[in-house]
Amino acid sequence: MNFWKSIYIKWSGQELAKWNSFRKTAYLILPLLIYFLVHDGMEVLLWAGLNHILTTENTGLAELLTKNADTVRGGINGLAILAGVLAIWPALKQEIAKEEDTLPAIDKKTETGSQKSDMTKQVNNYILLAVLAFLSAFGLNLLFHVIGLTSSSASYNNTARAQYGVNFIAGLALYGILSPIAEEAVFRGLIYNRMKRCFGIFLGGTVSALLFGCYHGNLVQGIYGTVLGLLIAYLYEKYGSFAAPALFHSVANVSVYVMTYYKSLADMSRAVSIGAMTVFLLGAVFCLWYIQKNIYFDHQK
Repeated sequence: MNFWKSIYIKWSGQELAKWNSFRKTAYLILPLLIYFLVHDGMEVLLWAGLNHILTTENTGLAELLTKNADTVRGGINGLAILAGVLAIWPALKQEIAKEEDTLPAIDKKTETGSQKSDMTKQVNNYILLAVLAFLSAFGLNLLFHVIGLTSSSASYNNTARAQYGVNFIAGLALYGILSPIAEEAVFRGLIYNRMKRCFGIFLGGTVSALLFGCYHGNLVQGIYGTVLGLLIAYLYEKYGSFAAPALFHSVANVSVYVMTYYKSLADMSRAVSIGAMTVFLLGAVFCLWYIQKNIYFDHQK
């Protein structure tokens, strides 16, 4: 079988054990490199095309695009993300194909008679996952605000200004759909799954979370991304479906984006921030405890 084609195939642990270090390294990082090369290449092409339009069309269009610079920048990034995901889709499809035969999450206390249908239980479990995403994401953001981490990071504040400068609807699509799916495809769908297969769950989850944190490029989002990355990897194992990390990430992004788009956390008093942070984080701990005790998949029996 052609070596480069083999990089995209889901190998078993026994087969991987026979590979040399170079082949394992290529297996782990090639799809990641492909994603970023396509993503960055598409961005360059789009910016070049936009620059051509701005230098040849009327000044009215140039003024309009300049006025909405953050939204234009977000749109270009969104198209680049889409191109990157399409480039790694064959690899991602192979990684998550095994999930088709995985049973849905069920309650350990299932009994016959008046119990809800499996579909209802599955929906309820994913609703719980969404609640956990909302509570943990907003709770962590409040924690960083309370301890002064967000206000002390210039790079984070520059990133936040650019994100909130995007048109609200465009921002929801970009940060609530495109970015979460792309990032989960790369960091959990590919990096975590392949690291886990080569080195086990603990190292796979840790490395993928650290890379996810570093990817964001500033201290605040780096810590936030690492913490959530560890949690998402755990939930991926618990729910046994790529839908779990994708949904969690999407809900987390949308929750924070919607609740802080028009009003910054800095506008909240310290007392209110501490109270809200406590409620959200305690709620997240309770949801996580419930998931640990009551939700499992066939592969965890």
